[in-house]
Amino acid sequence: MKYVLIGCGRIAVNHIKAVLNNHLELAAVCDVKPEAMETLLAKHGLEKDTSIRRYTDYREMIEAEQPTLAAIATESGIHAEIALYCIAHGVNVIIEKPICLTLPEADELLSLGRQAERSISVISQTRFSPGVQAAAEAIRSG
Repeated sequence: MKYVLIGCGRIAVNHIKAVLNNHLELAAVCDVKPEAMETLLAKHGLEKDTSIRRYTDYREMIEAEQPTLAAIATESGIHAEIALYCIAHGVNVIIEKPICLTLPEADELLSLGRQAERSISVISQTRFSPGVQAAAEAIRSG
């Protein structure tokens, strides 16, 4: 599966691990800060891998790479914009939480995803951590 990563900050390390563990094709990474891409790739010994292309504009990357799947790990305020662009270009998306900042954005994204027959997934990796489970139980029990 041809995979691209948009956003190479702190959480992106987990996305690279998932790509490597699942033997996906990491076609490209994208960040507005070129040094963030290189730092991320270096953490996994991939900094010299010229098959992984680097972009500073996600639109350019999506059009050039035509990936199957894009992971969106940018700042929260632009998740919806990027996801809508990806879906409109036939790309399935994994989005770091929150999926969007407003309910109308989420409704638009989910509607477009259904129309385009594209998958949309939101990362919720901490829901099973002990602290989150304890807080959920405390809320349930009043």
